[in-house]
Amino acid sequence: MQSGREVAFFLPVVCTDRGQHKRRLLTVARRELDGSGGMSSALEWFAPPMGAEAEPRSLIGRDSYIFACPSCSRKPQINRAKWWNLVDEAGRARLRELDLSLLPF
Repeated sequence: MQSGREVAFFLPVVCTDRGQHKRRLLTVARRELDGSGGMSSALEWFAPPMGAEAEPRSLIGRDSYIFACPSCSRKPQINRAKWWNLVDEAGRARLRELDLSLLPF
């Protein structure tokens, strides 16, 4: 339970640069029982989609989450709908974490 809402699962989002560096926690995604989701804002290694407010060439996407690993040069950008599909698939598969460096993009 978080902020009065029941949480279906939490999913740590990490980067290991495909095993080349120590596991680095970027954020924690959560899916709530009502179907909504969110990401931990306590960590600063991702930027949420900002719609029309996003400035061109900034580290903020209009329709995508952008992750930035401080241990390597990876900066994957993932469309909002695709991201939540990945989170849901990982939740159904009961993954303990999602390593962004292992995703095929």
